[in-house]
Amino acid sequence: MTRTTVVVASIIVLFLTSSALAQHADHRRLDWEGKHLQGAHAADKGPEHGDYTPGSERYDLVRTVIDVRLDTDAASIAGTVKHVFTSLDDTLRTVVLDLADEYGLIVSSVTGTAGDLVFSHADDALLIQLPGNLAAGTVDSVTVAYSGSPGSPENRRGLWLEHHGSGEDFGPIFASMSQPAYAKYWWPCKDRTDDKIDHLTLRYTVQEGQMAAGAGLLVSETSPEAGWTTFEWVSTYPIATYLVSVAVSNYVTWSETCSIGGGIDMPLVNFVYPEDLEDSHIEFEPTCDMVIAGEDWFGSYPFAQEKYGHAEFEWAGAMEHQTCTSFGSGFISENGYAATYVMHELAHQWFGNSLTPRIWADIWLNEGFATYSEALWAEHAFGEERYHRFMRVARDPFDWEGQGPVYDPTPVFPGRIIYDKGAWMLHMLRGRIDDDTTFFQLLRDWAQDGSRPYGDVITDEFIDHCEGYVDHQLDDFFWPYLTEEIMPQVALQYEVTTGGADPDTVKITLQQTQTPLFDNIYSVQLNTSDGELLTRIHLSGSSAQASVALPSPSATLSGVVLDPETWVLWQGTTVAGRPSGLKNVYPNPARDDWIIFAYDLKDVSSVEVLVYDVMGRKIRHQDLGQVAPGADGNSWTWDCHMDGGEQAPSGMYWAAIKINGERTVKKFTVIR
Repeated sequence: MTRTTVVVASIIVLFLTSSALAQHADHRRLDWEGKHLQGAHAADKGPEHGDYTPGSERYDLVRTVIDVRLDTDAASIAGTVKHVFTSLDDTLRTVVLDLADEYGLIVSSVTGTAGDLVFSHADDALLIQLPGNLAAGTVDSVTVAYSGSPGSPENRRGLWLEHHGSGEDFGPIFASMSQPAYAKYWWPCKDRTDDKIDHLTLRYTVQEGQMAAGAGLLVSETSPEAGWTTFEWVSTYPIATYLVSVAVSNYVTWSETCSIGGGIDMPLVNFVYPEDLEDSHIEFEPTCDMVIAGEDWFGSYPFAQEKYGHAEFEWAGAMEHQTCTSFGSGFISENGYAATYVMHELAHQWFGNSLTPRIWADIWLNEGFATYSEALWAEHAFGEERYHRFMRVARDPFDWEGQGPVYDPTPVFPGRIIYDKGAWMLHMLRGRIDDDTTFFQLLRDWAQDGSRPYGDVITDEFIDHCEGYVDHQLDDFFWPYLTEEIMPQVALQYEVTTGGADPDTVKITLQQTQTPLFDNIYSVQLNTSDGELLTRIHLSGSSAQASVALPSPSATLSGVVLDPETWVLWQGTTVAGRPSGLKNVYPNPARDDWIIFAYDLKDVSSVEVLVYDVMGRKIRHQDLGQVAPGADGNSWTWDCHMDGGEQAPSGMYWAAIKINGERTVKKFTVIR
């Protein structure tokens, strides 16, 4: 006799748009020199898409010297940029550089080894004519003299001037943010990622009383004339154009020595506003521990002979400029809440700065790895449960609505998807491998082996690398997640067959119904009277099965749970319409003591609002009672004050909406 029970498993539901993108034929993006770009058209061309002028692939950068005066009183830049390069083409006659022409940067002259050179400057392109064809392998140079007041098509991109503080601490801040292709808005450059500068010199001349932070090591500080100071920074590690930075202000500095691998005592140098000096010690205190942890996860810190540090600037975020992260002033407070941002930007020194995407299509290799490093730090500092909590929050599906694919997003930074879903690619890979020793060896080898360090990489190369640590191909695992907006839609069924004197057997069937099919390995937990059993089922086709014997003849089955620790992105086949839950938190970051929590309801429901700080402490709770669904959704506005009436300080928080006991969560930031 057979006793059969058919049950559809209780499913953690994720909702994303169901429209699928056509999968790439070769998973590679054409640059703007080509006639087609996946997901965009020629009219979309712009710096937010990583645009550069075609033709610069005909030479290779060797050395660059940026020698400029940055005048915060006049909001101007003036000086020279010298590029030493090697010809890659026997017919090279025109040196192509990128330099925006619509915001007042004027080129006054260009000189080469033989004297003045003819040039034209239009449509963000600087075309320099050499005296004759330059044979392949020949080294030459051009020096561009230019000046102007920088501007940008997008606020706080390129180089911008603002002020901070008040009273005696009041001061200007001249700072750059060039990712993905805004470097052209403040210096003539080769504004692309696939040709790094082998040796970089930065000479920044600023008004007396100001300091200029940059990449590499500070080799000199001189006074060329009364009232001015020149800071000369030199980087001997290859550096991508978008990672070249400057930050000028009335900084105070503080440093410490961090003993890292290889017996190296590396300086950690921080440039901060005078009013934030004390708080910066709190926020940056864990940096050395993070470098050491990063070396354990990813191998040697890539720029150990230079430094790591931070330069405070006016931006609602941070930017991983090589060896000197630019760090938003709003994140520096007395609460020590900025650790996740410190870890994120530090991780970019391995992933993005040492290993740089060859094309912007592969930006998830930067942001996914850096976001996943936040989860690793949570695990390192607070334990395994905090790691899983971080990943559960990062899988919030509403963060990804309408943002397109992870691979080759348009624009390059479409939203959270390249960060959070990118991190989930690594989380899923770790669960799939199911062996931390192997997984972390994979990460270390990716960061350290072969010609990759200080070079450029693409997604196909990462997938090929990962396949060396498993016994099967991984294209069908990676590419559907990277190129599709849908999720696997999975149903679980099981039947129990009595074993008589032997233990009962549970036959488990997994099915996926979407197109295309995804390749995943799912954990399935059987709850029995003798304890929990865990099995793994590889689902790559439309269905897969496994049979599991219960622990003993007397054991009974009380339930079956699919993916109990949430190692895989998937959703149930019964999802219909938009689920209830927290939809959006805006403005994010919040600056003016108000922030809106938008949520959806299917029907009249009990609703509670909760806010947690970065330490997991509940700081605000509001029971809204029974709430009816609004025609355009529902919302609740928080005044950024805690239950006790105190103002919530700057930092990262989690908003939770509990609907009939079911909770959805979103991360947001408050900046004072």
